[in-house]
Amino acid sequence: MKTFRKFSLLLIGLISFSLLFNSCRDDDDDGGDTGDTSAGTIKAKVSGSDFKADGQMAMATYVAQGKMLTIYGTDMSGRAIQIIINNYDSSTGTWKIPNGTGSIGVVGSYIEASTSGSQTWVAPYSGSGEIGEVKISEFAANGSVKGTFSFKARNQNDNSNFKEIKEGSFNLTVKSY
Repeated sequence: MKTFRKFSLLLIGLISFSLLFNSCRDDDDDGGDTGDTSAGTIKAKVSGSDFKADGQMAMATYVAQGKMLTIYGTDMSGRAIQIIINNYDSSTGTWKIPNGTGSIGVVGSYIEASTSGSQTWVAPYSGSGEIGEVKISEFAANGSVKGTFSFKARNQNDNSNFKEIKEGSFNLTVKSY
């Protein structure tokens, strides 16, 4: 229960922190190809290992008034990927991590939860430069969101520990608030 509480507090903290910043997108691209990602799924390669979350373990939420899109998935072993796009304007396109304006508009995180202690890797991080992107190819506020993502994240407890999140894609139903 303590692990879940820590994980919940971390998740709330990440969302709250990301609300403080704006997002910017690159308009020259109409989003990513989700390939063979089935409906209700988020998948990726995490430092070479397969990650897949589906069903009730994968979700997308959109807060229209706050202009925030959150894409989230947890697999059966307690690993999770979360992407937050702040100042999201319901359009397709490419959002860089970080966005190049000096603010943190897009946050990507990877979490390994366990009873012995959870580890969290986050992008962007201090001095990271451009280390990833999220491409939205389809979005409907009360429909679905589809796209691709990749990012390099740094461990919150060890600045020399990184995870490469590659070949990420999602095809999720959007819950709007």
